[in-house]
Amino acid sequence: MTDELSVLHVVVGHGLPAYFMNAVRSVREVAPGDSLLILDNASPDPGLRENLVQFAADDPMVETVLRGNNDVEANGKVGSLYEAYHVAFDYASSRGFDLVHLMQADFQLMWWDDDVVARAMSIYDHHPDCVNISTQILTRDELLGDEVSPSATEGVLALKNYGLTDTGLYHLGRWLSSGLTFGPSERAHSQRALQSGFEVLMHPWPTDAPIPWPAVIREGRQRGREVRTSERFLLRPLSPVKIAEIKGSGNQSWLEDVAVPWGWICLTPYWTTGVNSIDYWVMRSRDARRNGLFSALPRLELRGVSGKDRSRSARFDYCLPLFRLLIREPAREVHRRFSAWLSRNLSKRARAQNAAL
Repeated sequence: MTDELSVLHVVVGHGLPAYFMNAVRSVREVAPGDSLLILDNASPDPGLRENLVQFAADDPMVETVLRGNNDVEANGKVGSLYEAYHVAFDYASSRGFDLVHLMQADFQLMWWDDDVVARAMSIYDHHPDCVNISTQILTRDELLGDEVSPSATEGVLALKNYGLTDTGLYHLGRWLSSGLTFGPSERAHSQRALQSGFEVLMHPWPTDAPIPWPAVIREGRQRGREVRTSERFLLRPLSPVKIAEIKGSGNQSWLEDVAVPWGWICLTPYWTTGVNSIDYWVMRSRDARRNGLFSALPRLELRGVSGKDRSRSARFDYCLPLFRLLIREPAREVHRRFSAWLSRNLSKRARAQNAAL
C-alpha cells in the first residue's frame, strides 16, 4: 500500500483448488501490506472452500466471500463470474479503496510494490479515458494477433480491441463516475466501453502471470488437469535482480520471459486458455511466417526443473495431453470447417436446382 492510495487485491475463482490456493498465497507473499479479498464463485469442492476460509482466518488482511451460485446457463465459459465481480467492486467502494487489482484464480502474482501503483497513476493522469490498466503478463502471441499498439504515452502499449478487460488494475473513482459495468460476456462489456471512448493501457511492468496450459472450467465441468508441484508456487518467484531488470529495461515483459514453471514441464511458446480449437497452431504458423520456423516450433520449458524433476515430470506431471494438442483438437477443427464448407455448398446446389425448376 502506498502512503496515499489504498489497493484491494481480489482473487476470483471457481474450483481448480491447486490454482486457487497458489493465487491467494502468491498475493500474500509479494503484497503482505495490502488487503486481499478472496471471492469464491460457488466452487463445488467443500475442501477448497474450507481452506480458503481458514486462509483468511489466519490473516487479518484477508477476507473471504463464498458465493452460492455459478450459473453456467448464463455464460458457459465463465458462469456467474461477472456477478462475482460486482460483489468485489461493491466491497471495494463501500470500504473506501482507491484501486482494485483483480486477478482470476489461475493467475500468480509475480511481484508487487509501490512503484507499480505509482507508474499506473502516472498512466491514468495522462489518459483520462482509461479506467482499467492491464497488469496481465501477455504471451508473445499477442503481437502475432495484432492485439496491441502504441499509445499516446511513449513506452506504454494499448490493447487495440478493448475498452475494458476482465483483470488488471481499476481506478475505482473513475469506475464509479463513468457508469461502466460488467455485462454478460467479456466481448459485450469490452466493446461497449470501447465504443464509448474508453481505452485499456498495458502496464509496462506487468505483474500477473496466467498459469501456462491451464485446466479450465467450461459449462461447469473441468477440462484438463491441474499442475502439481512440490515447490512453493507453480511459477518460480522473481528475484530482486529480475524485478529491477523489468523496471529498467524499457521493454514490455512477456510471459515466456518471466513465467518459469517451477518443478514441472510444459511447452513454450505458452498457451493460457482452453485447448479446444486449432488456434494454437494458427499462432504457430503466424510465428513461423514472421520470425522463422525455429521460433514457432513448440519446445519444452525446462528452466524451472532439476534433473530429478525432469524425469518425474516427463512421466507423470506433464500438464497437457499431447494427443489433444497434436491430434484431437486439430482434427475437430478440420472436421468443423469441412462440415461448414460442405453445408454451404450443398445449400448453393439446392438453391441452384430450385431456380432451374
